[in-house]
Amino acid sequence: MNEKKTTKKGSYFLLTPSTKAKIQTIADEKNVSQADVITATIEHYYADREEEYVVFKNMISDLMDEKLATIQDKLHRIQVTGNVVDRDTKILLEFMNHYYLINEFKDLITTEKYKTNGMQQAEDLIQKRIHKHRQKKLDYEKRKAQKQQESEA
Repeated sequence: MNEKKTTKKGSYFLLTPSTKAKIQTIADEKNVSQADVITATIEHYYADREEEYVVFKNMISDLMDEKLATIQDKLHRIQVTGNVVDRDTKILLEFMNHYYLINEFKDLITTEKYKTNGMQQAEDLIQKRIHKHRQKKLDYEKRKAQKQQESEA
């Protein structure tokens, strides 16, 4: 046990005979006093408690890292998609500006004033694509949930 020279204070504890016998056995085996056995036991308890805290903290940290990696991957895909949409939108704006200039249009007729048949067809097509993509995503999430339930069972 530890051979520290510290000031000690007397204490009186009521212990079961079994506990007293165990303390005496350890003291005899280690050739130390019963007080030293109790002191070493308390120190060991606190060392283990801190070690358990570190293990628990590391487990939580690992779990958080795993979950954050998934979120970061999804955010990266959203960012890439956003960049593509931004680029395509800028290209279309440049094209429309050039087209407007070359044809010397004086006014802009918005879709609020008049919506061409072609514009309506384009909007319908985009709505169908959005709906189809959303349905695929819902189906994928449903299959994923079913697989997870089967693996947990």
